[in-house]
Amino acid sequence: MAKKELSRREFLKGSAAAGLGLAATLGLGGAAAFADDAKYKAGTYQATAYGNLSYVTVECTFSETALEKVDIISQNETPVLFSQVQDQLIPSIIDNQALGMDGITGASNSSRAVKEAIADCVAQAGGDPDEWLGRTVAVTAGADETYDVDICVIGCGGSGFMASISAGKLGAKVLTIEKASSVAGVNGIKVSGPFAVDTSVLHEREGGTTLEVDEVFHHVMNYTHWTPNPALIHRCLDESKNAVENLVGIGYAMQEANFRFETPFIGEKGGFHLITNSLDERVELWNKALEDAGVEVLFNTTATGLIMDGDKAVGVTAKKADGTSVTVNAKAVIIASGGYLGNRDLQEKFLKTRNLNAAAGGNSLCTGDGIMMAEDAGAVLCKTFGFCPCEYGGTNTKASRPAKQDKYDQNYAFKFGLYGNLLVDQEGKRFINEGLLCDYPMSYGSEQIVLNAPWYGIVDQAYVDAMTTIGLYDYTIAKGATTDEGVWFIGNYFKGRILDKLPEDLEEGIREGWVAKADTLEELAEKFGLTNLPETVAKYNEFCDKGVDEEFGTNPWYLSKCETGPFYAVQCEPSAWSTFGGIRTDDQLRALKADNTPLQGLYVVGTDNGSMYYSPYYDVPGFCYGLCVDSGYIAATEAVEYIK
Repeated sequence: MAKKELSRREFLKGSAAAGLGLAATLGLGGAAAFADDAKYKAGTYQATAYGNLSYVTVECTFSETALEKVDIISQNETPVLFSQVQDQLIPSIIDNQALGMDGITGASNSSRAVKEAIADCVAQAGGDPDEWLGRTVAVTAGADETYDVDICVIGCGGSGFMASISAGKLGAKVLTIEKASSVAGVNGIKVSGPFAVDTSVLHEREGGTTLEVDEVFHHVMNYTHWTPNPALIHRCLDESKNAVENLVGIGYAMQEANFRFETPFIGEKGGFHLITNSLDERVELWNKALEDAGVEVLFNTTATGLIMDGDKAVGVTAKKADGTSVTVNAKAVIIASGGYLGNRDLQEKFLKTRNLNAAAGGNSLCTGDGIMMAEDAGAVLCKTFGFCPCEYGGTNTKASRPAKQDKYDQNYAFKFGLYGNLLVDQEGKRFINEGLLCDYPMSYGSEQIVLNAPWYGIVDQAYVDAMTTIGLYDYTIAKGATTDEGVWFIGNYFKGRILDKLPEDLEEGIREGWVAKADTLEELAEKFGLTNLPETVAKYNEFCDKGVDEEFGTNPWYLSKCETGPFYAVQCEPSAWSTFGGIRTDDQLRALKADNTPLQGLYVVGTDNGSMYYSPYYDVPGFCYGLCVDSGYIAATEAVEYIK
């Protein structure tokens, strides 16, 4: 990419500060407060740090008294998000000579990488990077703001966006509150696609579709043992075509596609709608759709509470990033704040773990605000809580390059979290049929990894060598697997995916503290306290020799002896696209009280809704996002009818 330069002299202070929601002054009186004391070796310095999807290299030019210029030399981050880092964060850093301000909301990993690299350059120039990181930028709250609308939507992700544009198109005056600095920062704009029935996309493909609502309904209800709200699930499936047509109507290009995992609806049935628009295109489409529907969005704004009149929702309180207080008077409120993935305390409360990490960017703006404010207003929680797992490997908070997406520039060692190799818990005992986590990482294999986190992938040097040279596909085919007629359905996904950089990635993990290496299993066990590991491996190796897993029934294709040292243990934590579980609702998406009577004017959609999801995640690709957009569409129609 072309080098992009941001000069201190060329920086327009007001626009960048406004974009960050900051006043362009330091808490101690501005950059000038440091200028006389700052002593640098004048010159140009380079440094690199890992961002969200790539390494980011910056070049910083210093005078004797200040950082004068920052060039982005190379990066391969998400363009629409990184442009905000370039246009807002970097100018603020230069103007304020500080690194302690918040990054761009929704692009925090890219922001962090840029700040880390600049701090490195500060050190090279003879400055104190810790002092720079400690310098914060003061914020000045504006005058209180009040809005009077028909409907207030909390959140502009997949469900909130659908609710907003649907209500706006029906003539309602809609105001939407969103934490991110733009629609580019929300998870719902980045998803692969929704599951839906009876859409134009399915009917227009060659051969059409034989899929029917009742077929899907009975499958998912049997899969979930009839745990979700049946009437709501059926209604979502009935309305799924309308939600998809709304997306097609704003310019989404979709095609029916088979997912990489074996699923119940493929071939002539279909149902998974792969979105083919790029993220940049989606951002343009969302912005235009919101504008066309007359929806006003307050970005960099966090909802703080519901305004209730008895059992009736009549508004929302919120706060902008600069501290400005916002009051929204509304006739109805739709909560679409996206779950609690970014809140470790709520993870512990609902999922009994603090180890679940965000797959989309390694962080999440979804901190359970909507769920908690609805509960405070009298709504009751439903009983099922779970998560939609990331299918690309384990992850670890210690890692500089955790597995977050289907990217092979992230650390290869995390593939041993779901490659079918031996997996053990904190005591060094097996806890799962490892093949399930490889074949069905988002459904059958997911529940045990969150219950047993962190878990450990155990491999020997022979396995490492095989993955480095031939990869999982050829390795497993050689052991008798076949992809004929979908017997080893996921096999083709691994074809040609060689972990050629695995040796250096393992060394990186060792340096960072989430990989251990030892010549013996006893030594390896000591590294992470895996007390029972030697005995576990001995028993596992017996199963490998027999070709039969007498403990968990793992397919023999996945049984790989662990006997040739050195040995490796990869400490894995689970990651997720979203969480499940929240407020109980009826089939109109109205929040319910403990006696199952509704709170008037209060609707809960998407992953804040506790009545639509199940744990483990559905075995139907796109079902999470499908339910998000379906529920957003239904809630909008119900809310508009309610306020008439």
